Amino acid sequence: MKPFSIAISIFALAATLAAAPASAQQSNAGLPDLHVGAGYSNCFFDLHPELTQSQFDEFAGELGSILRFRQLADPATLGRGRVDVSLQYASTPIDDGKGAWNNTMSHPAADHYLGDTIAFPRIVARFGVSDHVDVGAWGGINPRSNYGMLGVDTKVALLTQGATWPVSVSIRPSVTSLLGPSELWAANASVDVSVSRSFGRISPYGGVAASASLAVERSDDVNLDPATVQDGLVYAGVSYRWRALILSAEAEKASLVSYAFRVGTRF
Repeated sequence: MKPFSIAISIFALAATLAAAPASAQQSNAGLPDLHVGAGYSNCFFDLHPELTQSQFDEFAGELGSILRFRQLADPATLGRGRVDVSLQYASTPIDDGKGAWNNTMSHPAADHYLGDTIAFPRIVARFGVSDHVDVGAWGGINPRSNYGMLGVDTKVALLTQGATWPVSVSIRPSVTSLLGPSELWAANASVDVSVSRSFGRISPYGGVAASASLAVERSDDVNLDPATVQDGLVYAGVSYRWRALILSAEAEKASLVSYAFRVGTRF
């Protein structure tokens, strides 16, 4: 399949996923009463007077895990002038019964719970500035709610697998911002260091990262200090390449455990 056809297929899949709800309903047994609001068919960000500073701090850290620009690839850079386009999909388990989430969200109905995970598709594009440096951007929106996200990163190759080195190593700073909610702004910044060794088409990899998250309320209903959270995390994954097709899967352990995959093309 030609790279252009693969890219079109990826964007079609992204549109399908984005049109679906980005959260799942669940049984309301043991869960608190919801804040109900109009205007959206999915759960949406809306801060409430019951929100405390400790809940807002907890929310900032967990939202940062959702916003984080994940690597979902081995450390090797693309090469000068090359392009990688992909769809990423990540699932992050949360407890929507906690005040950290119940008091920061509103819902279209009294039984429309956020669910026990937040899963959100993103479109990602990368470009090889040189043989040793890539730049990337990603983003996505939930058309049934009031939020989206936009992020950028840079991958710098420190070592490249070859006759001299048995592994590839890279460092990758990234930042992602929440977009949309009038009552809230949040962002995540991370610096990753990862290592991999390729075996033909398969490249297992692992990495560590330092991550910092920030949430700032802009609501008339609360008066809270900005919440900042620092975290360390580890992750492991595997990438598979067949011609222009790239598949990757990754698990990440921070304050929350996240799982993610991507499908993309490179040309």
